[in-house]
Amino acid sequence: RAWMGGEGGDDAEGYARSWLEERYVTYHRGHDLSPTCVALSRDGQWAFSGAKDGSLMMWNVREGRKMACILPAAKCRGGGEGDRNRREILAIATSDDDRYLAVGGRDNCVRIFDVRALGRKSDPSSGAVPATPITRLEGHKKAVASLAFRPRTLDLYSGSEDRCIRRYDLNAMTYVETLYGHQSPIVGIDCANKNRPVSVARDRTARVWKVEEDSHLVFRPGGDVGSAECVCAIQDGWFVTGHDDGRLALWKEEKKRPVGSVIVAAHGYHGGASGVARSVMCCCALGLSDVLATGSNDGYLRLWRVSSEMFESSPCFQCLPLFFVYPTFVIPQCQQVSTAEKDAGITPLD
Repeated sequence: RAWMGGEGGDDAEGYARSWLEERYVTYHRGHDLSPTCVALSRDGQWAFSGAKDGSLMMWNVREGRKMACILPAAKCRGGGEGDRNRREILAIATSDDDRYLAVGGRDNCVRIFDVRALGRKSDPSSGAVPATPITRLEGHKKAVASLAFRPRTLDLYSGSEDRCIRRYDLNAMTYVETLYGHQSPIVGIDCANKNRPVSVARDRTARVWKVEEDSHLVFRPGGDVGSAECVCAIQDGWFVTGHDDGRLALWKEEKKRPVGSVIVAAHGYHGGASGVARSVMCCCALGLSDVLATGSNDGYLRLWRVSSEMFESSPCFQCLPLFFVYPTFVIPQCQQVSTAEKDAGITPLD
């Protein structure tokens, strides 16, 4: 079921409430401050959420309950916010084998937890004692803002506000190399099957890193396009970027410009068509499929169909009305491959 009406208003809110009543959508509480990032295990059984207060929660998706408080919320010391701000979690990622959970934040390091050990916690109240990471990967000089595992491997990439990308091998729990190139803080990173991660930063570029060749490709959307807020690898050689001016662009490695037309104001405008376009705050694809999801501050989750030879935006699906869409969400990897051979681009999904 999908909301096919306009944006906002009592009808949309009533429709969203009907989703809650029929339990198509459920909300869970546990953080003191706003959640900043979420991740799902590959089988969809576990969910993990991090927040501004530094807390990290583990949820049982099927039962709809909190399993454990991995990291408790940071408490203000002496009435100050400094300690709590430094504990803020900005990014989390899970490995494809559901073994490791990577956590990054304003403490400038990447913490690795063993999901199997966390899953043995059955009493959420026992989370008063923080879980111990199996290792801490240090080296970034500023906050770690994004994390991504390479599918079907234990290669982990971390993007930071220090403008660097660090690569780790979790088989040996070691640092491998640093990738340099961005001139501004990195805000998003993702990786498809090939060892070619794609990243976006405040320097208004997207970069595809040819790790084996020790080089990278630079993609610039154009002078009138805003800085990218998020990036998602659709499949090898294809990726999508969402921008702070509301644009949504599909890219192919062989081309330096977006494929076809760029979706303008993918989530509409503040205050009507004459207002400012809403930023695309997050995007995520169903692995090896043609399904893309985007979120913004309009309270809607929008689904899109991505195809490979032409770019068009005729709507066949509008959006899912939710009360809030936070800046990050993750969809589990799909179990089947879906191909689109007709036209290249992004269209709202039916």
